Amino acid sequence: MQVLLLCVGLTGLTLIIVRGSVFHGFRDWLLRERPDDVGYLFTCCQCLGFWLGLLGGMLYADIGTAPLYAGAVSLMAMLTDRCGQPNAVL
Repeated sequence: MQVLLLCVGLTGLTLIIVRGSVFHGFRDWLLRERPDDVGYLFTCCQCLGFWLGLLGGMLYADIGTAPLYAGAVSLMAMLTDRCGQPNAVL
């Protein structure tokens, strides 16, 4: 149950950072300052979900299973983001 809660929570955090209006100014600033690396990271649910999942896996599980959290959160964030877009192909 804790694994699911962690993955769902990190997926939600990913979507808030990438799509939420709260971070709109921060994302725009990053895209102006660092468009090719960090700026892009904060506009991609799958990319940011991977790194948040990896960090969450290292903090709450262990190094060995952290890549599994990274993959799970990345996939969940990407699918959730695409489901919210009209005419998205899954």
